[in-house]
Amino acid sequence: MILGIDIGTSSVKSMVIDLSGHILGIAQQEYAINIPTEGYAEQDPETWWEIVCSTCSNAIRQSSKNGSEIKAVGLSGQMHGLVAIDASANIVRPAIIWCDQRTISQKEKVETLFSKEELGELIQNPVATGFQLLSLLWMQEHDQENYKKIYKVLTPKDYIRYRLTGEIGSEMSDASGTAAFSVAGKQWSFELLERVGIDPDLFPAVRYSWEVSGAVTQEAASQSLLCAGIPVVFGGADQPMQAVGNGIINPGVVSCTLGTGGQLLAPILQPTYDPKLRVHTYVHSVPDRWYLLGATMSAGLSLKWLAHNILKTQDFNILDESASQIHAGSEGLLFLPYLIGDRTPHMDPNAKGMFFGLQLNHRSDHMVRAVLEGVAYSQRDGLEIFKSLNVQIDRVIVSGGGARSPLWKQILADVFGQEVYTSSMTEHACVGAAITAAVGVGLYTSFEEACSGIIKMKEEPVVPNAANQNLYDNQYGLYKELYQKNKQLFALSNSPK
Repeated sequence: MILGIDIGTSSVKSMVIDLSGHILGIAQQEYAINIPTEGYAEQDPETWWEIVCSTCSNAIRQSSKNGSEIKAVGLSGQMHGLVAIDASANIVRPAIIWCDQRTISQKEKVETLFSKEELGELIQNPVATGFQLLSLLWMQEHDQENYKKIYKVLTPKDYIRYRLTGEIGSEMSDASGTAAFSVAGKQWSFELLERVGIDPDLFPAVRYSWEVSGAVTQEAASQSLLCAGIPVVFGGADQPMQAVGNGIINPGVVSCTLGTGGQLLAPILQPTYDPKLRVHTYVHSVPDRWYLLGATMSAGLSLKWLAHNILKTQDFNILDESASQIHAGSEGLLFLPYLIGDRTPHMDPNAKGMFFGLQLNHRSDHMVRAVLEGVAYSQRDGLEIFKSLNVQIDRVIVSGGGARSPLWKQILADVFGQEVYTSSMTEHACVGAAITAAVGVGLYTSFEEACSGIIKMKEEPVVPNAANQNLYDNQYGLYKELYQKNKQLFALSNSPK
């Protein structure tokens, strides 16, 4: 058995699988994002750890086998966040996670210090609010007492791996998303850190995702059904882990994830980056691969916002069914999914959400469909940039919670003008973490062999509707204009602090 653990934005999932990909046990437990001040987004790493122990125990119990039969543990985790620990490995303050928006001034400071060309040369990436480097700069300026206590900074899943093994470290796929890492050079960007005034020693040594980082300690074993001595690999950021869990390790296959955020991922053979810095370039979790990433901040989050805050419902199936009765284009209603700013393509934390074109004939089901379409347009923004960079796109695979919606998949196919596929596997980040662990301890000789042995695909794709495709092409043009026409107003409409 292999155990894959995914520390997500809204929950921890733990999955036990065998070497044929059969799920023997799976457990999930949710938690909230803490918002102490408008624009802030924090979580307690101790909560992650407690739930990791609980879900691991539950998944192992479901397997009806002894925990000693687990041969390796792999990890996946939400990207970009800041977990600061002191010299005794105590948590210095609550973790600042990826959707935090407090660091707009720090973003502007870094963009004043470095041109786009310099950022491209040094880290091959833009900087964005919620990224570890900017959160660290915010602490340096606004939380100096805690900043002085910092011994090391970790990403969320790296902290959990420390709790499992007692070993402090990081790996390249997660380090890539900190805005402090040279993706091309596969090391921390010492020049960038020196110029922004951050001590490079705060960052741990980095390794490859599949390398063994240590073994489960007696203390960790006592808090779960894991056995001491089980090897734990470094693991990876949630996006490359879900890509591995979908078998997306070679160029030509593009991943479209619809989770809390939305991501478009394309494996590449060299650390090519967008000169305009509209998408990200990161190290993949498989050997000799990088990937391009387009990011929508509010994908499933947009639908959750509409359901919970406006429509006062928890039943997404009913919303999906009602929206499926509305014609493509939502009778002229458009939605900008910028509820917590935008990443790709605008890199604008001031961007705002918007319904445009409301008329008396519009009902709640029009709004639901418009949200699904708006997220699809945002994902297409990334796809268009990939095409401009000559990225090979033979197949698109959709995963995440949104992939459970037949309507949303059809909308994506129509908006992309391309067939979309899904995997028959579930919880792809957990599967990817498990595959990485299996390769790391030699249960498989390569990622290609592991993916072939574990992952099963649904071969019947969702095919685009030609009539809808033409309509969406026109709507997409208007969608893009909406941001451009309102960009200055977005910046002026920030709430007073």
